[in-house]
Amino acid sequence: MSKLFLMSGPCGAGKTTLAKQLSLERGLRYLGIEDFYAAFFGSELIHKHEEDVWEAFALAIRVAMLDEVDIIVDTNAPSRLDREWFFERFPDFEFNLVCVSAPRELCLLNNSNRERTIPEQEFLAMYDAVELPSDEEISKYASVVYYQNIDNTGLKFIKSITNRL
Repeated sequence: MSKLFLMSGPCGAGKTTLAKQLSLERGLRYLGIEDFYAAFFGSELIHKHEEDVWEAFALAIRVAMLDEVDIIVDTNAPSRLDREWFFERFPDFEFNLVCVSAPRELCLLNNSNRERTIPEQEFLAMYDAVELPSDEEISKYASVVYYQNIDNTGLKFIKSITNRL
């Protein structure tokens, strides 16, 4: 059974940096939603036709499943509903969750330094919508790993929870 590592956390926390690092260290196939926007529109800055882009993203995940490779999925997946989208579509994966947190001010700073800056009010609403997994949700994952970005000098490992599924 293939493993799916799902990144979760606010924009600007360091998820993409960690996802790419983990993909190299562990030989995971990296799939980032921003790459799909870039492929569709020539730039990751353009976000339209979201349903179509996400369906292509889902197809790439299914292909990885057929290839029987482990993958790391880079989206922000901030809420339980966002994470449930993956469970509903890919029941044959072993799911692992990687949560990255960072202070609001640091995420705002990182957002302001990106090429694709999210407007501040929208960004703050997104930050406030982040939901940590509940104990019930955690039980669905083979593992849940928590990292924290305090000051952009590196992600600090916080803890890991391993479940027997």
